[in-house]
Amino acid sequence: MNPIFGAGPALTLRFAIVFVLSIVAMTVDVYTDSSKQIRNTLSSVVAPIQYIADLPQQSIDSLSKYAARKQFILDENTRLKNLQLIQNEKLQRYQMLLNENAKLRALLDTNARIEAKKVVAEIMAVANHPFSHNVLIDKGQSADVFAGQPVIDELGVVGQVISTGNNTARVILLTDQTHAIPVRNLRNDIRAIVSGTGDINRMVLNNVPHDTDIKVGDKLITSGLGGLFPDGYPVAVVKEVKNDPSKPFLIVSASPVAQVNRLRHVLLLWPDKKDLE
Repeated sequence: MNPIFGAGPALTLRFAIVFVLSIVAMTVDVYTDSSKQIRNTLSSVVAPIQYIADLPQQSIDSLSKYAARKQFILDENTRLKNLQLIQNEKLQRYQMLLNENAKLRALLDTNARIEAKKVVAEIMAVANHPFSHNVLIDKGQSADVFAGQPVIDELGVVGQVISTGNNTARVILLTDQTHAIPVRNLRNDIRAIVSGTGDINRMVLNNVPHDTDIKVGDKLITSGLGGLFPDGYPVAVVKEVKNDPSKPFLIVSASPVAQVNRLRHVLLLWPDKKDLE
């Protein structure tokens, strides 16, 4: 039975034929110009196909670069935002430190006599009772703080020490309803007693006769009487004067000069050495 397909040339013969044809093709390519023209033509035909074949890979590469660039920009944006937050926080703290420094300088530049000892104390706690106006400070007996010691801020009288511990002391504010302080009118030196009412913004003058020369806007300063507060420290400003004939005395209201509802630091005063001699 004859096979459908006859046997072809031997493998060795076929290899020899291909080898000879390759040598001939290389020789023609080197020594003739016609092969170059054919190669250029084939390159022109193949170039679009090659471009189309490379297009998916180029697109993937472009998308990958775009995604990487976008992620870099997002990361950089996040980093810059975080840096801005940090810088803003530092700026806010810097402003707070400037304000605090200004207040401390104002405390130390009060009209306390040069010879008198004075120490800055920080508020540690505030009484939470609505009518009990007192605060706890971070100075006590170890710093020679004593009961009855006058306390001021950068604007005026705050109150006085009522009790001391080793490292802390309690200060009653001049707006407390149990506190009273001798004052004089800076305008005419008329003397009076001003008391707290339990209202952080309101104090009253006690037992002021109807014919007393006192006006809204008058400034009240410590009179030095009583031996606790030195003379001349601002205490309050007169806000209202009512002359009711049915009442035995004038109704005079004043507001404290010190910022008793916004205390952060206070100044403790000691008696002048000359006063102790």
